[in-house]
Amino acid sequence: MPRSLPSPPPSSAYSTSAIATNLPRQRRLSLRPGCAKETAVINFVDSHILAINRRHAKKFSSAFTDKGETEAERGYENFREVAKDIEAIVDVLWVSATPSLQIPYLITLAGLLNTYLPDFPFSARATFKLIRKFDAIFASLLLGEDLQTGAPLPGFEGKHGVVSMTEKVRIKSIAESARIIVVGAQENGDDEQYGDDDEDDDGIDGDGDGRGGESWGTEDFGDGLGRWDLESGRVYQRTIQILGDELGKQDG
Repeated sequence: MPRSLPSPPPSSAYSTSAIATNLPRQRRLSLRPGCAKETAVINFVDSHILAINRRHAKKFSSAFTDKGETEAERGYENFREVAKDIEAIVDVLWVSATPSLQIPYLITLAGLLNTYLPDFPFSARATFKLIRKFDAIFASLLLGEDLQTGAPLPGFEGKHGVVSMTEKVRIKSIAESARIIVVGAQENGDDEQYGDDDEDDDGIDGDGDGRGGESWGTEDFGDGLGRWDLESGRVYQRTIQILGDELGKQDG
């Protein structure tokens, strides 16, 4: 029987204690527009997004195959490899502490996750780890504060509207689509694929107390739901709750 779309469990989405602590340390100040470091970040992100797109294309076409290519250049074999490359860019953007770079690029990368996830056997741990990171970062950007510390984010001090209404609508659409895409990917997977990357916990602990500092409270749900079904119900949980509250006020 197909899985129904899980609902996010009741929680305080803004609670700092509920945020995984696996984000790298940010710069204290945003990068100055046009400075050499900003240019370096832009070049890094653009080149790595291009590389991700190329490796994805190589998965489906032998025309892109080159016997002399390195491991980092060949087509992707599983979603864990995709997630690893996307996460590397996400970390650089977070560390940059520069909203003008973070917001548009993170929207692009979250869109890539949604687009590429169905093309591979479902890798539960890699998928949920990356989505959790996107959720924590988007929620922080939407509130203008680091949800791990409560400190104002660089570039947000005393400012309003740093994330535009258009960007908020796009983020909400990506987050809601991701929930549907993840459930669909789970339905197309099998039990072996769910355990394909169990060697590295990545802060997601099956007992409900991950190294990332997040308590999942799985005992409250009984035995009717599996570990990854519970994770599905938390896909972009904080982002959706924040945007639901804010955009709901706008509609009202």
